[in-house]
Amino acid sequence: MGERTMRGNPAKRGPGRPARLSREAILDAALSLLEREPREPLTAARIAAEVGAVPAALYRHFASLDELIDGVLGKVLGAVELDIRRRAAWPEQVRDWMTSLRDHLLRYPAVLPLIGRRGRTSPAWLDVAAVQIGILERAGLSGARLARAHLWIIETTMGIVMQEASLSLPDQIENARASLAEMSSAGCARYAPLVPHLARLDGDAFFAFVADRTIEALVGLAERP
Repeated sequence: MGERTMRGNPAKRGPGRPARLSREAILDAALSLLEREPREPLTAARIAAEVGAVPAALYRHFASLDELIDGVLGKVLGAVELDIRRRAAWPEQVRDWMTSLRDHLLRYPAVLPLIGRRGRTSPAWLDVAAVQIGILERAGLSGARLARAHLWIIETTMGIVMQEASLSLPDQIENARASLAEMSSAGCARYAPLVPHLARLDGDAFFAFVADRTIEALVGLAERP
């Protein structure tokens, strides 16, 4: 009889034996792919290769690709609510929501096109949006004012995030500087004086500016009869 495996050191899998699959293992593998190659499209084939399985094996644990993608988005977006300070005043909670959403999406930019796809909006995305609605309700907003404020925050935050995910702010400014010579003389005369000031901004500083202005306007909206 061969030597027994020592207690506390489980035997290794036999050659060719695949790791046991589970929903959580598949989602963790997808998240690992996003962390290792954050800009590569997330596909069933890549996730299956990550866990050493064929794509069809994933569907023993997920009813569809949409369900699998929604699970991945839940992993990424679920962290947003955890970053919101529970005892903070509502304006600071709005700031936390905006900042945390930006941070998590820029960390995993490949999930951006997965939020809305083929006429479907991810339930995980709607859940994180509902957190923001709850904050605005605590500010006293309701009805049409709540709807407008909610959409304003989402469109502002996501617009900046998508632009940053495509090209960072410093790169945007550097590209603009390089194109000055090809502008019209009138356009260049207006734009060139701003470039040194723009170059002193970074993504975090500009986003903080946007959040500040957004919150100021929301406070005014909430205080209006």
